[in-house]
Amino acid sequence: MTERLDSLNVDRNNFCLGERNDFARACAYPHAMVAPAHDWYLKEWLSTLRRKQADIVRDLDWNKARVSLMLRGEQPYTRDAVNELADYLNLRPYELLMHPDDAMALRRLREDALRIAAEGPRTSQPEAEVTHRGKTGTGGK
Repeated sequence: MTERLDSLNVDRNNFCLGERNDFARACAYPHAMVAPAHDWYLKEWLSTLRRKQADIVRDLDWNKARVSLMLRGEQPYTRDAVNELADYLNLRPYELLMHPDDAMALRRLREDALRIAAEGPRTSQPEAEVTHRGKTGTGGK
């Protein structure tokens, strides 16, 4: 019986039980399992809009370390930070979660849909009246 209980002793165990999230001392998880590779596309947006980290630090009065950590994905972002960055970059907050190419395509699609809706229904050309010669379908009359 003690043999079975010894398998639960982390100090005496050769394999890692931390992956079960039952113990305070956890083993190292693969990085890909901890968080998604891309939470947001801040770095790509800054490149697209030709902005630098220093611009954010200067204009938003943020700490340089905070901006650096956020760009590398090492510091979680908050709703306030996303909204502040979106306002600063003239974006919608959800666009920071999309690649700039996808966001721009979505913007173009939305603009086209609004333009088409503003034009109103298209008036089609009246079809030429078809004149039937001969039989009218009313018994030959």
